[in-house]
Amino acid sequence: MSQLQHPKLPSILPSAAAVQDVDTTSAQVESGMARITNPAETPIFICAMPDCNRLFPSRERVMAHRKRDHDTEDRDDIITWNE
Repeated sequence: MSQLQHPKLPSILPSAAAVQDVDTTSAQVESGMARITNPAETPIFICAMPDCNRLFPSRERVMAHRKRDHDTEDRDDIITWNE
């Protein structure tokens, strides 16, 4: 049985040296400004057509984008963690 292969999102940002954060205070870090999410709370669908990589909140929205911007209804090349 073959496994479904999802497309890989290409790296589009050049690497750069890390820069120290001198603005964030210890209190801000400890206050819990961020949290871990999951696919049910944060749906992400990425159009992985060449030179696109736009993010959408649902498969329906990415398909509407594809029909409008790429003139296709192809359901391949969609990256998501929701399925």
